[in-house]
Amino acid sequence: MPPGAVAAVWVYEGLVAKLLGARPDERAIVAAVPVLGAAAGVLLVLIGLAEIGLGLWVLTGWAPRTAAAVQTALLAVFNGGGLLFGGGQIAEPLNLVLHNVVLLVLAWLVATRRHA
Repeated sequence: MPPGAVAAVWVYEGLVAKLLGARPDERAIVAAVPVLGAAAGVLLVLIGLAEIGLGLWVLTGWAPRTAAAVQTALLAVFNGGGLLFGGGQIAEPLNLVLHNVVLLVLAWLVATRRHA
């Protein structure tokens, strides 16, 4: 299984959804974290850059199991935080979780594939 699909999701989420602001709900979810205040915008940019970096990492194929573990941890934190603090901003919480579970299944398939 080629890593391009998994990488594309991370790059889209980081670049389009967060850095280019195509998903205003993403900003609202981060802004809902009480301790962030004005730093929410900066955090959103940092998350976007991290997601782009993660997508590029997946594309390189370097340390694939570590990359999958990092993806798992980040999605757990992002989903947990989003549901805890910004749940009212998430139109379909179950849909969000299911989409991310599918992404993680694909990420782990990429990470554990055997090279021919």
